[in-house]
Amino acid sequence: MEYLRNPEKNGVDLDAGCLYRYVHGAGDVFFPHCHEYYELFLTVSGTVTHWVNDSTCELPEGSLVFIRPDDVHGYIYDTLQSRETAYVNITFTRETIDFLFRYLSDSFPSQQLLTCPLPPTVVLTQSEKEQLLRRLAELDVIRWPNKGELKVRMRVILADIFTRFFYQIPEKDAEPIPEWLSHLLDEMEHPENFTAGVERMVTLCGKSREHLARSIKKHLGVTVSEYINDLRINYAANMLISTNRSILDICFLCGFQNVSHFYRLFAAKYKMSPKIFRQRHSLCV
Repeated sequence: MEYLRNPEKNGVDLDAGCLYRYVHGAGDVFFPHCHEYYELFLTVSGTVTHWVNDSTCELPEGSLVFIRPDDVHGYIYDTLQSRETAYVNITFTRETIDFLFRYLSDSFPSQQLLTCPLPPTVVLTQSEKEQLLRRLAELDVIRWPNKGELKVRMRVILADIFTRFFYQIPEKDAEPIPEWLSHLLDEMEHPENFTAGVERMVTLCGKSREHLARSIKKHLGVTVSEYINDLRINYAANMLISTNRSILDICFLCGFQNVSHFYRLFAAKYKMSPKIFRQRHSLCV
């Protein structure tokens, strides 16, 4: 198949290292092409048909796609829905992505993102989509033509996008986490919630205990107690490293009522006792 290769200067602001566009009522057809820059494409409303690397897929509302320079792709919109269709397009240079991936370090799956056969794609919840749109809208108040500020603020947003949505690439055909559960998991990462335990999680979710248990098992592969205890043990490990609180204090601050249970869970995860863990890793002298 023949396709166009768009030069970088036509698709990205080289001075800022990026370009941001919010398009309403998209009715155009973008024939298969590739370009020298990287791209993030977010379907704000409507459904888009995406041709990419000899495959075709439907992008429902909330789809966020990371397109690499060698991806050959194009879009077509449903003409009956074109007035309701909207998308956000963010383009950025190779220099920008190289800087970002170096900043995120070797623990970030940058090579997997860059080499997988199809562009990495995630479907955002309604709240995640709206939050991202609010962040991008902040760029509209930057004083033109302050390219330096745009460059800095866009890199901050890109770092947030990649760490939140592309740190773990969803398995193919994996069922997306429901919006209520995604929101609940975000809330449960706050210490005041996971230290309060299962009852707090049930209260926050507004679902029955049984429905919560089934959903956690289905999407995370663990029980509710295992999920909460893992958050608590992670919290304990960080407190052992960064504070001089006693191990007993840390145990209770993490929400454990049984010291022996805390020691068993900690040893199961880190293969050593909290005391030895602190001796090896503590930042407090």
